[in-house]
Amino acid sequence: MTLSRKELLIFTVIFLLFVAIHILAIHFPYHQDEYKWVLYSHPEIITPGTVPHPPLTEFIYTKIGPVFGDMNFRFIPFIFGMLNFFLLFYLSKTIFSKKVALWTIFLFTISFYSLLATLMVDVDGAVMPMLFLIMSIGYFKWKESLPNNASNWKWLALIIIGAIGGFLIKVSAILPIITIFLDFLVEKQVFRDKKKILKYLLYAVGGGTILVFVLLLAKFIFPFFNLSYALKYWEHFAVFAGRGWMQTFIQFFKSILYTSPLLILPAFLAGKEIFRKTRVFYLFIFVGIFFYIFAFDFSIGALDRYFQFLIIPLCLISGAVFAGAFEKFFENIKKSHIISLILLIAFLVLIQFIPHTVPSLHPKAEWVGRILSLKWNFLYPFTGGSGPLGFYVSFLFIGLVWIISSIFFLIAWFKISLRNILLISIFALGFLYNGVFREEYLFGWINGSAPKVLAGAVEYIKNNNDIKSVTVYNDNGGYDIQNIGKYHKRLYTDPKFGVEEKMVNLNLYKEHYLEVNIPRIDPNSFYRRYLDSCEVIYKKTDKSISAIVYNCESAPDVKL
Repeated sequence: MTLSRKELLIFTVIFLLFVAIHILAIHFPYHQDEYKWVLYSHPEIITPGTVPHPPLTEFIYTKIGPVFGDMNFRFIPFIFGMLNFFLLFYLSKTIFSKKVALWTIFLFTISFYSLLATLMVDVDGAVMPMLFLIMSIGYFKWKESLPNNASNWKWLALIIIGAIGGFLIKVSAILPIITIFLDFLVEKQVFRDKKKILKYLLYAVGGGTILVFVLLLAKFIFPFFNLSYALKYWEHFAVFAGRGWMQTFIQFFKSILYTSPLLILPAFLAGKEIFRKTRVFYLFIFVGIFFYIFAFDFSIGALDRYFQFLIIPLCLISGAVFAGAFEKFFENIKKSHIISLILLIAFLVLIQFIPHTVPSLHPKAEWVGRILSLKWNFLYPFTGGSGPLGFYVSFLFIGLVWIISSIFFLIAWFKISLRNILLISIFALGFLYNGVFREEYLFGWINGSAPKVLAGAVEYIKNNNDIKSVTVYNDNGGYDIQNIGKYHKRLYTDPKFGVEEKMVNLNLYKEHYLEVNIPRIDPNSFYRRYLDSCEVIYKKTDKSISAIVYNCESAPDVKL
């Protein structure tokens, strides 16, 4: 199925847009867990085999990373992201049509969560989705070719490559394997026959045994792989008492904000035909959410990173829904609709410029209280263990877009005659929402740019010979300070990291501190009192984000 000249032009424009958006952030600072991958590529710094995942993960970054150089590691997920762009188009075209495929890759391009995932120096955002896409293409093409046994083997081979490749990268690759197996069982109506259930249960046990054998065999192919170390690490998540439910749901909430109404709401408005064709992706979403929220305790991990598995299936489903809604665009929409949407969008843009407060992240009760009391004119910080460095978005803007989009969704649910025009409206609001997130992440024109202020602070520290050792708040800019040879340690203000021990360390290490103040430090905490007692020797502010260098050599001891 070849593309027409018009379709090829649209495809090319979307791809160039995809590349252009991502190139803008290709050299953004590595954040926390991200720069560990750079360090792993230096065996003189970190001993090989200390990555607590199957060996292909370590192989990708330690062998491919040095080819690009320490400052260019984002090119690795970006290359996988570009491959995903093409694979996603091919898969969507296989399931639906070229038109739906163009819509799918367009959503993949404009989605902020997709941008973040495709540039994150790790495997959850771009590498794992590539293996999932390979498995999915093999699965759908294999089902298509079932009457023609001669071509079955090559599509089965893709399924096996995707399954084993994914499992050699991360154990969570079991999720798409389980999902595709479940969908096949539903397709074959296995659950209606007890004998078939037993038969396929034995197949499942056999498949699981093969995967375990592959993991054991990996030691001979990748000598650095330390299975016992990985098993010890995985024990951290097998917690069933005293689990961090609040942190889990806050991280899930953040991933929902990242995913946006653009990708989530249309998935609930898919008709029977779209659901039938994409049932495996609905199953994947259900299995993934159950695994990460209920089956294991991932509250100590970067859950917003793990939930990036949502992007691919939701782009596929929502792409099909929007393609249908825009089928007769000029028949569905009237001039009054366009004017109303323009006015609504203008209002949502302008409310971001009214005065906003910037609450601290801890205690979380403060901003949770603001949300519950409808005092939404505050800036919500978006940051995480694997990036981004940090940016702010107005929670009032976020809340209003979600509320208005949800109202449109509810009306569309009950009023089928209005569904297409309401889906167009949801698209317009979702496009704006993701546009604001992308803009704040890339440029920070409204609320400030952390990478911009960090660059000036790092240059100042580098050129100041009096600064020998720096403690970095929240590790914001930690790798950059390491790069100039002046990094001592990081400072976390989360209460779970041992408050008394942190206080002792503050009094012990009277040195220089770097604070890129996103998220803000609790103004009532001893951390804030201590830093306020130090001499400010450098400060650069961009809107609501500042980079401050403190000289704490003469600071008085701080007490709780």
